[in-house]
Amino acid sequence: NASFAQLRDDLEAAIALMREKNSALKILLTVSPVPLVASASGAHVLAATSHSKSLLRAVAGELAGAAEAIDYFPSYEIITHPVFRGMFFAPNMRAVVPEGVATVMKHFFEDQRRVFGEVVQSASGKPRKKGKARPEGDVMCEEELLNAFAK
Repeated sequence: NASFAQLRDDLEAAIALMREKNSALKILLTVSPVPLVASASGAHVLAATSHSKSLLRAVAGELAGAAEAIDYFPSYEIITHPVFRGMFFAPNMRAVVPEGVATVMKHFFEDQRRVFGEVVQSASGKPRKKGKARPEGDVMCEEELLNAFAK
């Protein structure tokens, strides 16, 4: 298991490499809700899963909170939150069932539509943005787009 600092440093290094190719890159981070099946740490797999997911979530949150072009989407929280009582996991309590994936994607695309507007097919068959309804004089700016999923 890597430490918080090691994970953060590795993710920052990966982002730096990607930004060498595209300096305007915007990044959306998430944490997989799929638990570990084994651990080389010597800790029980339940404790190892909790430790690993906590570190990954903390690193993602720290980086998303520190940079405008990095954001976090809560797929981990949607699937694993106690309010759902494990209903998004298959009987093996590891695999995410299709309803769980559909719920995550529904929230993801609803947020995309809320921020960027509806995408519709043009006569040529190519997707184009259909602006979301806004009161007259309500200006859409780049900061609004960047902050759409922020804190």
